[in-house]
Amino acid sequence: MRFIANEDQAAFLSVLDQMIEPHRVWRVAHDWSRYDWSAELDEALETSGFYACAAEPSLGLTAAAIMTYRLATLPVLVESAASSTLRALHAPDLPRPVAVIEGELLSVAPYLPLAKSVIWIGEDLVQAAVLPDGAVDPVESIFAYPMGVLKAPAMEWKTLATDPAIARDVWRVALAAEMTGCLKGGLDTVVAHVRARQQFGRPLGSFQGIQHRLAVAAVKVEAAYWLTVRAAQHPGTPEPSAALGYVQEAATPVVHDLHQFMGAMGLTLEHPLHRWTYRVRLLKSSMGGGSTNMRGVAAKRWEAA
Repeated sequence: MRFIANEDQAAFLSVLDQMIEPHRVWRVAHDWSRYDWSAELDEALETSGFYACAAEPSLGLTAAAIMTYRLATLPVLVESAASSTLRALHAPDLPRPVAVIEGELLSVAPYLPLAKSVIWIGEDLVQAAVLPDGAVDPVESIFAYPMGVLKAPAMEWKTLATDPAIARDVWRVALAAEMTGCLKGGLDTVVAHVRARQQFGRPLGSFQGIQHRLAVAAVKVEAAYWLTVRAAQHPGTPEPSAALGYVQEAATPVVHDLHQFMGAMGLTLEHPLHRWTYRVRLLKSSMGGGSTNMRGVAAKRWEAA
């Protein structure tokens, strides 16, 4: 695929990189949590209007997807996927952070304990609501997100004036971007590890077997990125399902190798790898999982035949 950012997209992404660069430094969360929520970065992006980018014609969903991908490579956590896509395009007045619930309304979902509003993606409609105080019960989880569940669905729900199929595709693009960014963040930290770690008097990364497997992982991550960029330009086609389905199926071997080369350290709270890979483990089942999304690709292609 050939993609060249337009002038506005290039400027947007350049400023974004400047804003996020100081947050690439790894640090243990102050409460030894599995995630490190960066209120500072999240607020800076919101105040600067970055989360509204998908609604700008010259930026669009493509810029939102690339931003979500780049933010997901960081060892800190912000809420970008829902805010910069579904909220920006379909519910710009919702207060953020935003949580998204798929399927059953009382499902456990990421970001709910920190969210000020929620978007519910049902089978035939998409609804949104502002979360009143005390509406969410936090849930203990190994996943590197703040997880929670609604105490009760009795809130003031508003049906969004959008095609549910398009909204689902927009969310697939956002999920694919976040998953791919997580895999990229994990891959980069493992590559740095094998370059520095010595074994038998040589860096681990000098061994051909490790080089080959990390090269395969890098190819999968790069392919997922470009599929996501393409999907962001074509909601309503098979592309969003293809992008999400691909990265969900690629995630299993990539995560396996990342932890294989990091050893047990990758599972500890003293190293950032688990922050990315445990987020990926949760997102692998989103929107039905890889097999469901790939079957959706086939179904849409047959419909168009």
